[in-house]
Amino acid sequence: MSETFWNKYPVRPAKYLAFFFSGVLAGILAVQMQEDAAVTGIFGEYFLNQYANLRINTGKLLNYVGRYRCGQYFLAVCCGALPAAQVLLGFLLFFLGMAWGTSLSISTIRLGLKGILICTAGIFPQFFFYLPAFGWIWMWAAYGGRSRKRYLILAVAGFVFLMFGIGTETWINPLILQQILRKIS
Repeated sequence: MSETFWNKYPVRPAKYLAFFFSGVLAGILAVQMQEDAAVTGIFGEYFLNQYANLRINTGKLLNYVGRYRCGQYFLAVCCGALPAAQVLLGFLLFFLGMAWGTSLSISTIRLGLKGILICTAGIFPQFFFYLPAFGWIWMWAAYGGRSRKRYLILAVAGFVFLMFGIGTETWINPLILQQILRKIS
């Protein structure tokens, strides 16, 4: 009987999904415990109407998104190279889940179903590039990869995907988000 990929390695993705969804739950609970005044901001009607008609300075957005995402990626790659990579990446997944849970909860409280649509549009299409970039690093650490040379090749390939993700988040996502905001406002 041949051994499958999942049986060969001792770590199961469900453990990490538990970290992620615990973070989502923590984010939702954090928002639910706040006062109503605390859940204003980017999901307010005024901001969304302004954003729908705003001319985006792509140069400044590229600079901001590039620095932010490259910093996140560098942190993930460094954590993945450490002996405690599984634990560190578990915590990073928890905080990512917490950020998603907070955003989704605030948008739903403020806008209902429109808020969920806005959050979904906010991660499209760059999500399809970020998922492999960060996912490969996570899987390498989760399944105990040992070869540093292969890890470096994987990190460079992930960085290429990261660059495409930054490009789509800078140039394509604002256009999609503006079109959706104009239609639902």
